Amino acid sequence: MKRYTLLIIITFAALTMKAQTETLNEQWFEQANAAYNDGNYDSAMRLYERILDTDVESAPLYYNMGNAYYKMREYPMAIYCYEKALKIDPSDDDARTNLEIANLAIVDKIEPVPQSFIVRGWNGMKHWLSGDQWAYVSLVAFALVLLAAGLFLRAHHTGLRKLGFFGGIVVVLVFTLSVLFAAQLKRASLIQDQAIVMTPTVTVKSSPNTASVDLFVLHEGTKVSLLDGADGWSKIKIANGSIGWLQDDFIRPF
Repeated sequence: MKRYTLLIIITFAALTMKAQTETLNEQWFEQANAAYNDGNYDSAMRLYERILDTDVESAPLYYNMGNAYYKMREYPMAIYCYEKALKIDPSDDDARTNLEIANLAIVDKIEPVPQSFIVRGWNGMKHWLSGDQWAYVSLVAFALVLLAAGLFLRAHHTGLRKLGFFGGIVVVLVFTLSVLFAAQLKRASLIQDQAIVMTPTVTVKSSPNTASVDLFVLHEGTKVSLLDGADGWSKIKIANGSIGWLQDDFIRPF
């Protein structure tokens, strides 16, 4: 009996602390937004960082941080924050627009490798919603699948049975796509497979060694894909397909 009582007390204490932290975070977020609106970007950033220190991340938080960094002309960090916001919520058009504006302020203008129509279409649909929103869609679609199956099996009217059959095909497709999109976005949010260059000028090497051949130069704010890692180095790929190695100290993964 004492064991269960202790468990209840611990659970209640944990829930109370969580509620208090959420309340504090809401207050800090409002205070940070007020400081931003008053032009006190440093103060706003300290409050946003305080929220991050409680292990809380959200697309609105990173979006607002990106705006503050942009106002302070810290463009690499602004780009990093907008990218983090989009990784959490790919449907955030405001973050995508501001990211494009921030990218105009950096040196490197790398032409990306063209994507096929199918890849562009798939990614375009996937980014209509966030991962959580696609998960909700999958639950609704699953309920509709059951409803359509019941209509097809139990309806006596031919028209209703046809509605159940063809409607079921549509919602099965929606269910399948939403599950795939939710899974892909969830996986993407959990892995750090991209990074932003944070050093004003860096030389990409042919191998993870400072004595190796210089391949090309990158500047701060450029986004790279992370392919591999070894002894404080990362194998990276840029948008045009070029590959090389950079020291981990020069980049910030996300």
